[in-house]
Amino acid sequence: MPLSRKTKFAYGVGQIAETVKSTGFNIFLFFFFTQVLGLSGSLAGLAVMIALVFDAVTDPLAGYISDHSRSRFGRRHPFMLAAALPLGIAWYFLFTPPDGLGQTGLFLWLTGFAVLVRGAITLYYVPYLGLGAELTLDYHERTSVAAWRGFCGVSGAAVVVLLGVPLFFPETATFENGLLNPAGYPLVALFGALLMAASILLSAWGTQGQISTLPTNNSTQNPLSLRENLFSIWRNSSFRALFLGTLLVAISIGITQTLNMHLNVYFWGLTSNNIALLGAGVLLGWPVGILLTKPLHQRFDKKPTIIGAALVAALASNIAVVLALLGMFPSQSSALFVPLILLLLFVGGAASGLAMISGASMMADVAQQHADHSGQQQEGFFFSAISFTGKMAAAAGYLVAGIGLDLIGFPLQASPSEVSITQVSHLAMLSLSAGIFAFASACTYTRYQLRQPATEAVLC
Repeated sequence: MPLSRKTKFAYGVGQIAETVKSTGFNIFLFFFFTQVLGLSGSLAGLAVMIALVFDAVTDPLAGYISDHSRSRFGRRHPFMLAAALPLGIAWYFLFTPPDGLGQTGLFLWLTGFAVLVRGAITLYYVPYLGLGAELTLDYHERTSVAAWRGFCGVSGAAVVVLLGVPLFFPETATFENGLLNPAGYPLVALFGALLMAASILLSAWGTQGQISTLPTNNSTQNPLSLRENLFSIWRNSSFRALFLGTLLVAISIGITQTLNMHLNVYFWGLTSNNIALLGAGVLLGWPVGILLTKPLHQRFDKKPTIIGAALVAALASNIAVVLALLGMFPSQSSALFVPLILLLLFVGGAASGLAMISGASMMADVAQQHADHSGQQQEGFFFSAISFTGKMAAAAGYLVAGIGLDLIGFPLQASPSEVSITQVSHLAMLSLSAGIFAFASACTYTRYQLRQPATEAVLC
């Protein structure tokens, strides 16, 4: 029986929590601790890496436990509900360190609360992803479920970027760029905490009616050990392709996310209002990519779609920086400056949305194929294993970027006018290292083997 739109929407709303967390980490966290509070890039990168490694290690454990749990509230919902309050509290304190901590104190504060935030999101998000894979057995409806999740996630990111940046970081005479004003960050923390907790509770409440229809894990009577689970899923060649592709993408994302706000403020010379405006390019592109997912899957299937999306996303995210370094991109005073960046961000956003939905849909197919062949319902473990490698690789990306900032001598707590052209150029070249890993990910996806006819035969 097809899922109702109400159920798909309720499930999708849950993505807002993870997206707000990710967007907050990507846009605010590293910049806040380095350029506003003065923590060194190496220590900030190390702190984020430690939190990501902790998060990655706990992902398979959370997937394994939720796969094999039993309660009258289902396998996934109890974990989702338990995470809401701890996540909100940890998120607020992450952005509100007390004054006078110094380098060691800031490092410990960032590490400790980043670990707590990521631990709470793991408790919620891994079972949440497992729930999405269980909602339907239909090959194309899985894409629809992932698309609803993507749309809601974009909405959460839009609220953070389009509303949060200009509202909480307005330009003032005191600060050359509003994002350098420390007063805005506690407001971001409170707003994000409330939004994440609310989205989790709404998603759990809206999908509780599906609990009785979800598959039960017959292996709970004689479950495989954690090690046996790992060996079992690693033998699947399609899983390995998604695993390695995610690893390479995650390294790229880690570098890009760490340096993105630095590039916006110091390389492009954007104000906080302009950053929010240009952020709309990505946010408008994502829904377009999500809408294109199902027709492209039906026309070309999932594997060619994700390969093409990975290549386009990598190109779109790097070409403007390359052209600017070569002196071939319009200057900020040109009428073409904003439209061209908006266009590239739009294309990159569409490709990223297309790749994300394709990957989620493909992983659900792999998990179902494994369940049919082995009799083991391990949706949570499959998604957690992919999440594990992604976070471990992203941790490496954050550390590389943080150390890179110190190696190029990039100044802390500096206004844009105080940074030399040479330092800005080195910053841009450091950011381009992410593109190498992004292009390499497309090659790994060629090893994916599931195709529509074969998968449909398995699912019937």
